[in-house]
Amino acid sequence: MDREIELAKELLINLVSVYTPPRYEFRLIPVVREWADKLGYDEFYVDDVGNIFLRRGSHGRTILLAGHLDTVPGKIDVKLFQDTVHGRGAVDAKGPLAAFILGAALSNLEGCNSKVYVAGLIREEDDGLGSRHLVESGFKSDHIIVGEPTNLGVGVAYRGSISIRVSVSTLGGHSSAPYIGESALDKLIQFINMVKARFNGVKFDEVSSAFTILRAGDWPGNLPKKGEAYLNIRYPPGRYSEDIITEIREMAQNSGVELQILGLEKPVEVSVNTPVVRALVRSILGSDLKPRIVKKTGTSDMNTLITISKSITAFGPGDSRLAHTDYEKIKIDEVVTASRIISNALKELS
Repeated sequence: MDREIELAKELLINLVSVYTPPRYEFRLIPVVREWADKLGYDEFYVDDVGNIFLRRGSHGRTILLAGHLDTVPGKIDVKLFQDTVHGRGAVDAKGPLAAFILGAALSNLEGCNSKVYVAGLIREEDDGLGSRHLVESGFKSDHIIVGEPTNLGVGVAYRGSISIRVSVSTLGGHSSAPYIGESALDKLIQFINMVKARFNGVKFDEVSSAFTILRAGDWPGNLPKKGEAYLNIRYPPGRYSEDIITEIREMAQNSGVELQILGLEKPVEVSVNTPVVRALVRSILGSDLKPRIVKKTGTSDMNTLITISKSITAFGPGDSRLAHTDYEKIKIDEVVTASRIISNALKELS
């Protein structure tokens, strides 16, 4: 127990101390390579796009533990306070990655019919290149656990995502006579209000909208001639992106703005009877905890990796409410608990 806590503390601090926003994940390669050697992995390698892999075992069923290396931008000073590590990525998602690396290493796989890969994928917080490359390169796996902060719950669903750039050009004018001129900002605001009124969901099974960037104007006395905004729509299984986009295009036409679809991710949902879900539930029960089945309002690599295997779920330590905030923190003993749950689930799936 003491050894596991010390390993988890050292590994977690090592991972969180390296700042890795999207496209800077390579900074973690030497750190993870060192840990692969230290924990006795059979192989460490980096693929063509920069995903990293640690492997244990060489035959039988293949099990993929898919974490991600990148974090959202915004550096936070790393600190250890009592039994808690603070820093960017502590929750999303270096805590889950640490649990995967430890869980596979501490599991006695000798004689088991399995080959376990721990993956650190790139650009999960950006365009999902890491998971897409895994699919497109033909990677095969019988079971997949995606490393996300589920607070030790078993994630069976994620909503889909639509990313949109909104732009507008107008004649502009003088701020003293807005009734004569034409403001790009006013058109954007009109569009924003229409979208927010229509897609205002607050639950997993509802459609929600979030405007994340708004730009307009270059002088206090002028009506803006140009403007742009970035919109993200999240939608549940059972809804279709085509229908939502059609509605948004109608709003755009009525507001006089133009749309560019930047990205689409389909929603994902799996049965609670999926083998990997059942294995995690039994492992959680074996740890004297009450299993929780969770449906996440966000989007993750699970949305993409389900094309590799239907036996897929998301799992990891960490409170997702702290993800992407300046207050990311995670308890070391939670990472240890997660690693034990992973270890036992691997044995059952082997």
